[in-house]
Amino acid sequence: MVEIRDGERITGEGELGVTLLADIDEIGVAEVRSTPGGIAPPLHVHERHAEAFLVLEGELTFRLEDGEHPVVPDTWVFVPPGVAHTFAVTGTERARFLDLHAPSCGFGDFVRGLHAAGSEDELRAVRAAFDQLPAPEYAAADPGLVVARRAGGAEGEKITDRPERRATVLVDADELIVSEFAYGAGERGATPHVHYEHADAFLVVDGEFAFPYRDGKVDVPAETLVLLPPGVAHGFDNDSAASARCFNLHFPASGFGDYLRGRNPGFDQHDPPDDGGVDPAAIVAVRLAR
Repeated sequence: MVEIRDGERITGEGELGVTLLADIDEIGVAEVRSTPGGIAPPLHVHERHAEAFLVLEGELTFRLEDGEHPVVPDTWVFVPPGVAHTFAVTGTERARFLDLHAPSCGFGDFVRGLHAAGSEDELRAVRAAFDQLPAPEYAAADPGLVVARRAGGAEGEKITDRPERRATVLVDADELIVSEFAYGAGERGATPHVHYEHADAFLVVDGEFAFPYRDGKVDVPAETLVLLPPGVAHGFDNDSAASARCFNLHFPASGFGDYLRGRNPGFDQHDPPDDGGVDPAAIVAVRLAR
């Protein structure tokens, strides 16, 4: 049986701090809650993975080589490999955001190491071990490759736009695709299937979605992340009597954007195998920090 659990609290008590929500080979996800000025990593690049953010509350300002870019809630920011960047909590209120790394590259150990480090030398060693390097003086990737799109239907590429169903692509990169799904009451999503070459995840933000798996079904409320590793059979629907909204992530993207557009019939999505697929115990279902 899949049960929704709490994440791993890394730092802080009460409303502030860092919580590790998920860390598998394909992706690492942390939730951060900070007051203005509380989070400000040095300007850096990732050479072998991409970083993405979802601002949930408050304001983040991203510093790139072309200047500073404030970001408001319900906005996704995607930073490709090689782009020099940093960020800070700005404004006057506490911020809450998700920080995602795809692939993970040991993100969980990185977060734990930052907390445990007792000196600047130890901090530098932790960052170097994690594929986080100081921004180069020359030849960083073009900051224009960074994507920042607000959810809610105002921005992004509309795939479906009907009263009972809206699907919008917000980020479409090799490392990660982020789509927003808004479903009316009782709207069907996808029948059970497996992905063999990539992982799938859903962040429920409003209402409730149901995720059937090999041995049962888990009903997932808002403020919950469900991560489905390769080989795990799963589907999703809105079984409730109210509308629901979620973000769907595939990592790597594996051509999911073109699949939604009807241009990739060979997408890595298959009927469940005869043996039912990978043990559903591999499913990660974690609530955001409380």
